[in-house]
Amino acid sequence: MDSVRMPIFDGTSGWNSWKESMAVLLRSKGLTDFIERTYAERIQTDRNWTQMDEDRGDGQVMMYLRLGLAENILALITGSSAHAAWRTLIDAYDIQDSNAIMNGIRNLVNLQMDEDGDDDVRDYISRFDTMMLEINTNDLTVESIFTLIFISGLSSRFHSLVASYGHVIPRRLKMTEIRTAAR
Repeated sequence: MDSVRMPIFDGTSGWNSWKESMAVLLRSKGLTDFIERTYAERIQTDRNWTQMDEDRGDGQVMMYLRLGLAENILALITGSSAHAAWRTLIDAYDIQDSNAIMNGIRNLVNLQMDEDGDDDVRDYISRFDTMMLEINTNDLTVESIFTLIFISGLSSRFHSLVASYGHVIPRRLKMTEIRTAAR
């Protein structure tokens, strides 16, 4: 086996960098399918896939994950398949800051083309696209986006409510929960 230097993720900082480094490593080894799809999904598309192929690839991914994780994080993924381990890590650490997303959505809603004619539609589209990338809503449901818009419009009387939901995983926000809490 060739030598691979992997930073160790200990759960305190550097998640995005570690996640990207691990994804690059797995891609270079042809192993990303093991974190992206389940065994059942793989055998549906490849009838020649065997349990031996599964065990070998899954084992390699788990080895790389174990080499890149501190002991305290390993407890989260012990006994998991590579796909389940990756999903567990994503769910635990891939938390976007709801407050940042709310601010981004507020800025996006308030985005206006310059009426003085200083910018053209290309500038407006460019600013819009930039804001969309900053919000990074790929994991958000429509309900979550509407919920974030609702929260961002609440008055300062509801500051504690907004703060309490500020670090909830945005894709898990439910409008019914927010409405109930706001009443």
